[in-house]
Amino acid sequence: MKIIRCLLGLTLLPGMALGGCATPVGQGGGQAQSPGEAILADSRSDEEARALAPKPPDAGEPVDVDAMYKVLAAEFAARRGQLAFALDSYLEVARRTGDPRVAERAVRIAVYARDEARGLEAARLWAGAAQPNQEARQVYGALLVRAGRLEEATEVLSGLVAEVAPEDSGIFTRMADMLARDKSRTASVQVMQSLVEGYPNDVEAQFAFAQLLARFGEFDRAMSVAQAARALDSSSARLAVFQAQILQSQKKNAAAIDQLGSFLRDNPDANAARLAYARLLVDAKRYEDARAEFQRLAEAAPEDQDIAYALGLLLLQTNDMGESEVQFRKLIDDPGRRYTAWFYIGQIAESREDVQAALDAYHHVDRGEHHVNAQVRAATLMAGRGEIKEARQHLHALRGRNRQESVRIFRAEAEILTNREMMIEAMAVYGDALEEFPHDGGLLYARAMLAVRLERIDEAEADLREIISREPDNADALNALGYTLADRTERYDEAYEFIRRAYELKPDNHYVVDSLGWVLYRMGRLDEAIKHLRRALELKADAEVAAHLGEVLWVAGDREGAKDVWTTALKAQPEDKRLLDVLKRFGL
Repeated sequence: MKIIRCLLGLTLLPGMALGGCATPVGQGGGQAQSPGEAILADSRSDEEARALAPKPPDAGEPVDVDAMYKVLAAEFAARRGQLAFALDSYLEVARRTGDPRVAERAVRIAVYARDEARGLEAARLWAGAAQPNQEARQVYGALLVRAGRLEEATEVLSGLVAEVAPEDSGIFTRMADMLARDKSRTASVQVMQSLVEGYPNDVEAQFAFAQLLARFGEFDRAMSVAQAARALDSSSARLAVFQAQILQSQKKNAAAIDQLGSFLRDNPDANAARLAYARLLVDAKRYEDARAEFQRLAEAAPEDQDIAYALGLLLLQTNDMGESEVQFRKLIDDPGRRYTAWFYIGQIAESREDVQAALDAYHHVDRGEHHVNAQVRAATLMAGRGEIKEARQHLHALRGRNRQESVRIFRAEAEILTNREMMIEAMAVYGDALEEFPHDGGLLYARAMLAVRLERIDEAEADLREIISREPDNADALNALGYTLADRTERYDEAYEFIRRAYELKPDNHYVVDSLGWVLYRMGRLDEAIKHLRRALELKADAEVAAHLGEVLWVAGDREGAKDVWTTALKAQPEDKRLLDVLKRFGL
């Protein structure tokens, strides 16, 4: 079939490609996706399709002109989206010639077109013609499962397993991965159970079945099967970790910790299980216990970068900065970790108020996920030393990889200027940012809050109304606009409506409850105002809320109550400007 072989080298359609370099059934590799699995997953790689292109035909090989024409017509039909015609043509050629490559192509089109009946026929032809036919049988069996023809599927896949398993027990995991893609979990579980029934003493078979059950959420049954597998191999760290993961999925974290701890007492050198155990301890916030486990792992494997990284993060979280830095410095020569390591080294230096060391560390983070955050921190530190011009230049040199990072850079510059009371310049930065990202709600909100500080209430209102017009349920914008109108204008009824809407969305947010109390105060409804302001203070002991509650109590005639509120708040925040201002207004 010289011409057919030539034509089948063409790439068909984007989205109909087939994995050509993955590990096929019957070979080692375990986790790799096989070409057959790629078909069933509707693989989308044209590059992989080209990898399947057949070799040039041998000279003198006979040419079937009619078949050549039909294949060519099918290719062009497929490119135009006429999948039914393309599939008809491929199937006709496959039936007449028995060419496995034609049948394989027909399977791919049928799966892509979700044509179950003809996909099954094409897969049957492929399985009958291909040599070797392990991939073809895998796909045929999977399509039979999808069609609900479970007896036939079991027969096909059992034969495949019987042929492959003696040389490669990874076949069970690949069968489980394939069956997990089927929408009918009942059918998949039934077929997988049939496949492993003949292998009750094969740990890999039972483990694969347990994994499939867990993927479908049948945790109790998965645990039972895994326990049977553990009876076959009590020292298996994989099984012990898997059982702990099942318990964790069931929110039984304490049981998961106990289960792995028990395993480790009998298998103290199982580092993979110890690593999982240490992470469970972190999740349970048992940081000292987790630290002991990570340190034991680090001693057992001092060159293991993953362990050093995990231990460094844990030590950082528990404020052991010196030991944390030791771990992160182990990673600065690792290409995959060095930028993250330098970022955390910079944070550690900041915690020590060693500005120069922090700057030196952040300047090493010239790429990677922490790049922008590191350089923003560097600019902030420079500004803290009074180097405002240099800090702004540093930020201007940054280039965000996406909208989020670019907005982060603009906001950092504006915040640096705001913190230095350079508010007009900060407003200009927000203006530039919104020219580039006019629909960014975070930028609009930040500019509105700065406009309030500058008493440019009309501008603040315009920005907040713009956010609300696009996001009617944005409680923060509703609350900010309502509070601004209540605090800086006499439009109390309008302010109340905005705050009421925010309160309906966030009834337990202390900022919103405070705003509701404040607008009620401005409306003269003192008893209601006090009730809400007390609740806001209960939700969070915030200095601004205390300032508001004290003022309303004072105006309502409860001056001792007001003084008590203010005195308590001042003990926690003696330098708070809002508290000091309200005391000054009332002559205290």
